[in-house]
Amino acid sequence: MKRDLCMELLRIQLGRNGRAFLFSHAMNIVVGPKEDRHLLTGLHTVADVYCGDCREVLGWKYERAYEETQKYKEGKFILEKSKIVKENW
Repeated sequence: MKRDLCMELLRIQLGRNGRAFLFSHAMNIVVGPKEDRHLLTGLHTVADVYCGDCREVLGWKYERAYEETQKYKEGKFILEKSKIVKENW
């Protein structure tokens, strides 16, 4: 039970355009250049990630977290739900 709750908390995040998900791996993407950004959870070094096909921004990759409590995000991807889920097929 505790592990399931922790996994839910890790997966659901807030992206630029609402709900987003934290992934350990992503495929068919292109990673852009790194830059420092002040996000809601503090300063991070991130890189935008783009669709490997259409080049639309899907989210970003956490390269470095400066806050100790945010280190679990390093190397992971935030992909925005609105960019990866098609509603009403």
